[in-house]
Amino acid sequence: MANTTNISNIAIDTNGVAGDNIIDVNEGNASGFKITGSGNYAGNTPPFIGQEILVTVEWFDGTNIFSQDIKALVTSSGKNNFTWEISENSFSSTFPTLKIGSSNHTVQVIFPSKIQDGTPSGTASSPSIAFEYACFLRGTRVLTRHGYCPVEELAVGDEVRTLSGGWQPLRWIGRQRITTPFGLAKGAPVRITAGAFGPALPERDVCVSQDHAVFFRNQLIPARFLVNGVTVFHDTSIDNIEYFHLLLDRHAVIFSEGLATESYVPCENIDWFDNTAECPQALLNAIRAGTAECLLECYPRKTTGPAVEAARALLARFAPADAKNRAVG
Repeated sequence: MANTTNISNIAIDTNGVAGDNIIDVNEGNASGFKITGSGNYAGNTPPFIGQEILVTVEWFDGTNIFSQDIKALVTSSGKNNFTWEISENSFSSTFPTLKIGSSNHTVQVIFPSKIQDGTPSGTASSPSIAFEYACFLRGTRVLTRHGYCPVEELAVGDEVRTLSGGWQPLRWIGRQRITTPFGLAKGAPVRITAGAFGPALPERDVCVSQDHAVFFRNQLIPARFLVNGVTVFHDTSIDNIEYFHLLLDRHAVIFSEGLATESYVPCENIDWFDNTAECPQALLNAIRAGTAECLLECYPRKTTGPAVEAARALLARFAPADAKNRAVG
């Protein structure tokens, strides 16, 4: 049995000026809206970030019902819940050309039975980016006082090299296993191949989550915004994922296989790990209360702009000219 969520009382703007909770049809042409929501997962494994769930969207304009099968993109995922969005560009021309000007029309999103009812909403804001995880995959090595060490062999108290703060001890190492195969490139980890940024940068392949940032020109750039399909790509060959999250006293730039990357910035996902209970209680309480020093990011995080373009240009410079795309970027 399918589960249905209704999005009601969406204000429709017909003069091209959008505001809060308004879908701007701009005299018949949609501009910049998306439908977002949250829900619970009734199966054994929650959706993963980037997964696309096939849903049916029904738009009622007060007289007629318009229906379209469409894919909702999972934007964040915990053990028991997830959030999703459907962007303007996903809809066929049937939806944005509706001439509706009152505020009592509805959008209905019908999910598969394994998705329980959620709390959807209409929004006219520009697409936002939620950064979920800064973590390494098993096998990636991190620079410690004793040299490079595979992340899975690190222990609390080990000191890792930071860019500006010397050596910092590990306060907690979060672990998370994801056993769902990454059938879609959008949900797969990112592999940064050896030499992608230049000789020995990195020294060996680095595998990270999509939102794990690379440090470049005093900015943090999430790996998924550096994907070129050749030397940086979504690795869809990995079925069983084990992530490791390195928490320090302060968020810092650390070194993985010679490449400057970031440590873990905790957020609400601190409770999603397989071993959250191992985090020192005082630190865990401070994180939950929003007072922990490690919550402050050490450098600005960017997804566009000169630094991102320069990083992509550097990747292009060192990419083999005859290389073929390894995965969808």
